[in-house]
Amino acid sequence: MNAILFLQDSRMAAEDLQDLTAGLLRSINQETDLTARLPEERGGAGTKGDAVTIGQIVIVALSSGTVVALLQVLKSYLERKPTLEIELVLPDKTLKMKAEHFSPEQLAQTMQAVQHCLKVVERSRNHRPPPSAPLRQRGMFTVMMTLEKF
Repeated sequence: MNAILFLQDSRMAAEDLQDLTAGLLRSINQETDLTARLPEERGGAGTKGDAVTIGQIVIVALSSGTVVALLQVLKSYLERKPTLEIELVLPDKTLKMKAEHFSPEQLAQTMQAVQHCLKVVERSRNHRPPPSAPLRQRGMFTVMMTLEKF
């Protein structure tokens, strides 16, 4: 499944955030078996060039098996920039991560929480309720999760 990473830091200029995003993109592609790319957005009518989406990375084919490598890369970025906030947007869930979720005490729990979410999404994609099922059962609602300190 594809996922989108959103990087946010209110203390960084947009240009610096985009530089950080490009560095994270390279790290994901070099240090994991995942493929990451910038989102493709076309400029509107009458504009020159394509729109640039600051702080976004598309992760292709993320699975519960590849999430550990991704979290290790994210951990290294959050250790260097503790004010950075990262959202991992999955088809049915959004996870918000901060540096505190990657402390030695918290890291294992963070990995378990993200892997669990990915497994739930993977299972729901493999099991589709009939069209007559209520919308909630068909997965038509996005669930927002924030990793909290346990």
